[in-house]
Amino acid sequence: MTDTKTDLRIGVVLPGRESVVERNAYPRHLGQLAQLIEQLGYDSIWAGESPLARSRMNPLLALTAAATTTDRVQLGTAVLLPLRPPVHLAHELACLDRISGGRLIAGVGSGFSSPATQAEFEAYGIPFKERVGRLRETIEICRALWAAEGEPVSYEGKYHQLKDAALLPVPDQPGGPPLWMAHSGEKMLERTGQIYDGWMPTSTTPGNYEKGRLQVEEASEAAGRPATAVTNAVYLSVAVDKSIEKAEETLHSYFGAYYRLDLATMRTTQGILGGPAEQVADWLGQYIAAGARHLVLRLPSPVLDELSYRAALERTAEELLPLLRGIA
Repeated sequence: MTDTKTDLRIGVVLPGRESVVERNAYPRHLGQLAQLIEQLGYDSIWAGESPLARSRMNPLLALTAAATTTDRVQLGTAVLLPLRPPVHLAHELACLDRISGGRLIAGVGSGFSSPATQAEFEAYGIPFKERVGRLRETIEICRALWAAEGEPVSYEGKYHQLKDAALLPVPDQPGGPPLWMAHSGEKMLERTGQIYDGWMPTSTTPGNYEKGRLQVEEASEAAGRPATAVTNAVYLSVAVDKSIEKAEETLHSYFGAYYRLDLATMRTTQGILGGPAEQVADWLGQYIAAGARHLVLRLPSPVLDELSYRAALERTAEELLPLLRGIA
């Protein structure tokens, strides 16, 4: 176990995919939703990426909308895929970090191995088998450009080359926004400990999460970094409802519409729970005890519309957040 007395942060995921699935109007209200999230006491706002496999709003545009209507919450990607040219990504993230006043967290991942994700990469002209190496080079280039603060940078990699590239604007955060890794494979855990600033998996159990956290810490120390160099976060889905049966119905409906997969299948790869706030808080408390210091919560709703999402936001803030603050 780890010390749970340091600050706990609790964030929520914007409904970027839900709005696309239902083809409704509330992408125009993302700024208002972000403002509500901040007012309700959440600490961060997140947006995911999948242009084709599981289409949704562009996360950087969604977070830009959120940045203009909020002042306090952190803004994070959960997660960006290595689909962009590195210079393009470095520029976009630097701009968003400036717009937000240094509140950006750049969550990244290489994409899950599935036919739909493979087709997504190929549609971008990127061989799927190259995604891990391309992500590594992208991270190296982004950090080099940010650290240079507008001075020329050259880079020679297997997939990307730069010659005297000077990037402006300079990110608001020194060295650029923190980079968080989402995956939990053995090699990725080691890589996370070596170079990343945060770890944000979708661990199915608190035990699996703690095991991965310890591996990240060991890799950090082996690389000459402090064991605490990496922020421990976790991405989970929760449906708060006094009725367990209704919560389960919400989860079945939501994941069926979102992924076209049944709930049992989803639970083999993601941490998902529905039920009364006390039960959900106890479950999340186990992740906190296992070392999680930043909870990123997706809030499934029975209908993929704005009213249902707002209701889930408000119910979770009213019933769950006070319990979690008490744990921390």
